[in-house]
Amino acid sequence: MPIRIVLIAACLVLTCITSVPGLSIFGFSRSSVFAAEQEPKPQLRLQYRSQNQTLLYVAGPGQAEADKAKTICDEQNLPFKSIATLESLPLDCSSEHAIIIGSNAIDFLGWHKDKTRTAEVFQTLESFVARGGHLFFFGSFNGRNSEQLQTFGIQTTHYHNDYFEKVPGRTEVLFKGYESTIPSPPLVHSFGNVIVAEDRESAVMLKRGKSGDPDNRKAEHDPDSPALVTVAYKRGRVSYSPIEPQSGGMWLVPIVVNWIALGAPTNANQIHEKVVVPESMLPTKNSTRGPNLTRNDLQEAQARFQALFATEVASSRTPKQHQSLAQKIVDEATASTNLVERYVFLRVACQQFAKGEQFARAAAVLSNLSNEYQFDLHHARLRLLKVAEELASNDKSDTNNVQDIVEITLAWANESAKRHQYVNATKMLSLAKSAVANAAPQKLSRLLANRLDELQPIAVSEASIKSELESSADDPKTRVGKFFALTCGDWQKGLPLISDGADPSFQSLAKKDLASPENSETQLELAEAWQATSENLTGTEAIGAKKRARHWYLAALPRRPGSEREQIESQISTLDLPKTSLTIELELEGAARMEITAEGIRWIHHYGSVPSDVKLNDVPWIPADVPYYQNSGVTRFMPVETSLQMPQLEKTKGRGLVTLERNEDGQVIVNLNDVSAGSDQYQFTIVLTR
Repeated sequence: MPIRIVLIAACLVLTCITSVPGLSIFGFSRSSVFAAEQEPKPQLRLQYRSQNQTLLYVAGPGQAEADKAKTICDEQNLPFKSIATLESLPLDCSSEHAIIIGSNAIDFLGWHKDKTRTAEVFQTLESFVARGGHLFFFGSFNGRNSEQLQTFGIQTTHYHNDYFEKVPGRTEVLFKGYESTIPSPPLVHSFGNVIVAEDRESAVMLKRGKSGDPDNRKAEHDPDSPALVTVAYKRGRVSYSPIEPQSGGMWLVPIVVNWIALGAPTNANQIHEKVVVPESMLPTKNSTRGPNLTRNDLQEAQARFQALFATEVASSRTPKQHQSLAQKIVDEATASTNLVERYVFLRVACQQFAKGEQFARAAAVLSNLSNEYQFDLHHARLRLLKVAEELASNDKSDTNNVQDIVEITLAWANESAKRHQYVNATKMLSLAKSAVANAAPQKLSRLLANRLDELQPIAVSEASIKSELESSADDPKTRVGKFFALTCGDWQKGLPLISDGADPSFQSLAKKDLASPENSETQLELAEAWQATSENLTGTEAIGAKKRARHWYLAALPRRPGSEREQIESQISTLDLPKTSLTIELELEGAARMEITAEGIRWIHHYGSVPSDVKLNDVPWIPADVPYYQNSGVTRFMPVETSLQMPQLEKTKGRGLVTLERNEDGQVIVNLNDVSAGSDQYQFTIVLTR
């Protein structure tokens, strides 16, 4: 029986590996393998550029930063451009090698009034990195307006710090050639702190430090978090530093620009490698690293795996045994110079970590592996979730592992949804829901179920349109364009397709929409046209047309006379869009303010005691410990696609004042004032639309 188990496991692994499409060789040299062996820290691949690619500096409020950067670019023969704000970012950044977002320039993503434009800008930045660009962010005060960086695995919070320390094996690479410009003592202020998701391939190039004075509490805030970190993302790189050059960190600008010009090396053996290559070589150079996985090589690697681990695979029964085996496989893979063997071993290690109820470890290994090799990542994720599902009958499942499964699956599903791969997203959510059904607390199970309910109708539409296209559907451009625009809400991608389609009525409407009219009368006409169109549609398409009507009604609203505004608001209410609500419960003493966005909620205390137990749709929140609470993962308290445009307040409990407003930045503001002595229980609901 044990032999049979080993053979089945071997066949499954081999089948999994040999069925991976699109594998090719990416020039990983033998010398680089041996060099990596001699260095204890893993290296991120260099970022290559062509001779004509530029560095674009988004100056923000600090033009002096851009001037410093230009000086270094001229020395490195790296073409340079600068713009004042992200408002001016071109939609096509293919001519750029790197984009540096200067001090507080990221505020555009949170404070700009036109949310369509901010979404467009961020999508451009994400696409730029995905194609092989290097995106570098300098800090903003308290890490504000950085919520979208979670796409890259980067999260910022508000802890400041006054010192920095070197990271052995990393910082000397960053500072190469600029050692004499480094401040001594090592003082530089970080205006927030940064956390990188564990499943990301990253390198900390500089970290925050501690003060020599034990009474200097400010310097003790999060002293070991990064002062500069760089993260691999698809073909490119995203780097972040909480330092603001315009506020005492100007010395860091030349260092960063020089480092980027050198290809952003993370290890000493990369410093002298040539990173300027012919443009035709960029797709290969800035590509996922990996060997050519031939069937013979895979079979040889699998044979070696069996020779080393067949007995332990057959005998592992308990979570601890699977964990121990997984770590042994990882150690063997790390020591191996055979890249095919390394791939085979690590794919099996992922499965063993999952069987050992260490889903987060499995996901982290898989994520790092996807940065080195090309394979079907979605299929590999499904395999891990199926392992978790097979363990679902165990009523003694590790609580932390269950939470990891939920949190990681939600992130994977959101990642797929952003790519409009809704069928993939719902498959993962369904498996995770089954995997944690017997062990997860109700709130975790509900998160999976809610997200599945949100995405299921879109997944049905996706499957339907794919079926239609396979059977040679008429007017495919209109059909696909309507899916992206009306069903997915991706108007930037959908409208051009509709305008090129063969349906005259939709084509005309799409062209008018693409013109982005600024005249309020034209905007009202567009809103009415989309509302009328919605009456001839059903399901998700009808809802999408109504949402577009709301978009244009709201665009016109501020420019219309006061006598018309109430009528427009009434017209919006007739759209009858799906509603959602945020019910907040707390015990309040004193006064405070809550700032709510789609990304999260921030508590700003005025006086009195900070509440120790706030509930957001029954999700617990302790503002004293976490002033900013994210609306994501296991802390999600309202649906992803919630609109904050026209909130309504319904107060049900509390003796004091609760008022609601919406500021120019699109935030929903709740003002709380419990004027009497002592405290009181408050409960109120904010009604929103989807």
